Amino acid sequence: MEKMNCDIIRDLIPSYVDEVCSQATKACVESHLEECGECRLIAARLRNSALSGEKLEQKGLDGLKKIKRNLNFQRVVNYGILLFLLYYGIELFLAQNANYVMFSRPWVLETICILVVLVSCTGRRERQSPGKKAYLLGGFSIVLDVYFFLIYLYLTMQLRPGVETIFGIELMKVGPILRWQLAAAFAAQLAFFLYNLWCTVRQERNCHLLLCLNITGIFLAINYDLWLYFMASFDTLKLSYLYMTLESIIPGAIGITGCLLISRRQKR
Repeated sequence: MEKMNCDIIRDLIPSYVDEVCSQATKACVESHLEECGECRLIAARLRNSALSGEKLEQKGLDGLKKIKRNLNFQRVVNYGILLFLLYYGIELFLAQNANYVMFSRPWVLETICILVVLVSCTGRRERQSPGKKAYLLGGFSIVLDVYFFLIYLYLTMQLRPGVETIFGIELMKVGPILRWQLAAAFAAQLAFFLYNLWCTVRQERNCHLLLCLNITGIFLAINYDLWLYFMASFDTLKLSYLYMTLESIIPGAIGITGCLLISRRQKR
């Protein structure tokens, strides 16, 4: 009879531990536990396992909250970069405020933007690749960079005292035409950046490398526009052109390499 009572009580212990039994059942189980050490041990084990499960569940919820906070922070930072670049372009290409202090060292601002992108891609693993459209836009971004690199290289080779036309256009008209082209390229690169940012934040795609590529293109357009604005001597044209080009490409190359290394490490 004692064995039967234990079997019955042990069937009731889970309901007793979860507090879903009636008051009569609770009183019956508690009365039996006062007299039976084995059943009391079983009840204690079940109670401890239930507490452990609650702790694990709470830990998981806390982890999800932390991930959500990190994602929200990354979104704010990335959208902050977008707004800054937009303001930067408006001041330079529309307001033509090239004498602002922030335009004296564009490579510093580019490096900061690249570092922010690198920091935002650490600690998270996007489940999807950028996709064909993002890669296609990345190709367009490279084409724009190569186009202006070659155009300005040709310009530095042709500009010298006595030259009146370049590309079959009067020299005085070349500058404004190139500036409008740079403004259009800046707008295109910014649009590419916005698309890749949207894919990264909303679709959890790994577009950080492409973001660095877009930032490089944006600051290359900015540097070439500043090169036109501050052009002063035929003797320093080639050197300043080389300096402006490397000033944009080196931070971008470091950012792209960093994204590749981080992505490879996350796949392990």
